[in-house]
Amino acid sequence: MATDDFGSLLRRLREAAGLSCNELARLVAVDPSYISRLERGEREPPRRLVVERLADALGLSPIERDRLLVSAGYSPGAIRALGGWDPTLHAVAELLADPQLPAREREAFRTVIDLLAERWRRLTPRAS
Repeated sequence: MATDDFGSLLRRLREAAGLSCNELARLVAVDPSYISRLERGEREPPRRLVVERLADALGLSPIERDRLLVSAGYSPGAIRALGGWDPTLHAVAELLADPQLPAREREAFRTVIDLLAERWRRLTPRAS
C-alpha cells in the first residue's frame, strides 16, 4: 500500500472537496499561506489537533481521516481509541510487514481480515 506525503494528500483531498486554500484556511482558522506551504511540503505536518480540524473541514470519511493522520505521522483514530497498542494489531502488522510473505499471500491475508471484520461490523451500529 503506497503512502502519500502529507502535503500531496492534503492538496488532493482539498481539491476533491472543491475548496480553495483560502476557503480551507478560513474553515480551520489558519493563514491561507500556511495551507499552501503545507501542500508544497515547505512546512512539517501540523500538530494532531490541526490535522483533525483539517479533516473535519474537508468532511473526510473515517478512512480518509486516518490516512491524513498517518501521513502526518500520527496514529489512526481507531488505534488511538484503543488507548494503546494491541497484541492482535501487532500480529497483523508484523505479518503484513514480513518480507518473506509472498505478495499473493499478503493480499489473501488482507482479504480474510477484511471478511472477518465485516462480520462484526454488521453487528455494531454505526454512529452517523
